[in-house]
Amino acid sequence: MGGIGKTTLARKLYNHPYTKECFDCCVWVCISQEWSTRHVLSEILRKVSSPMEISKLNATSSMDELVDKLRSILEKKSYFVVLDDVWRKEALEEILPALPHISDNKGSKIIITTRNQEVVQFQNLQRHLYVHEPRPLNKDESWELFCKIACNYHTNCNNASYENLGKEMLKKCDG
Repeated sequence: MGGIGKTTLARKLYNHPYTKECFDCCVWVCISQEWSTRHVLSEILRKVSSPMEISKLNATSSMDELVDKLRSILEKKSYFVVLDDVWRKEALEEILPALPHISDNKGSKIIITTRNQEVVQFQNLQRHLYVHEPRPLNKDESWELFCKIACNYHTNCNNASYENLGKEMLKKCDG
């Protein structure tokens, strides 16, 4: 389900100071509908390596060279990688083999956000997968959140037309 806060939740974890303390490197990559494995791996490599290490690789480096370099760097580190907005399991089939297996690697973690159940059911994830499926807020939770934000943290908005407008907005948002 789109627009429910998966990316927002992942970004909160990614940006949390504790996350930065616990891992040697943190990487955020948006995969989206159109992705290039080369681009994604290059982006991860750029974020986890020094400019000198990157300069040894160039646009003509083979995919095997990119994968080998990335694995050799990440095998020595604990890493936190967010693969955001993955639309197709094929993206994971191509990208995950380039990352050292998380069970072998110093408490490393990978977060994947997706709206596609097929991605979650990708076989190579099954052994190390915890699925958190956010749910829409119910009417009461939505109204309480709306009041906290729009009415300066008061749980009842005194203006009837304001309340009607707010509840109409929440109905359209579906939680």
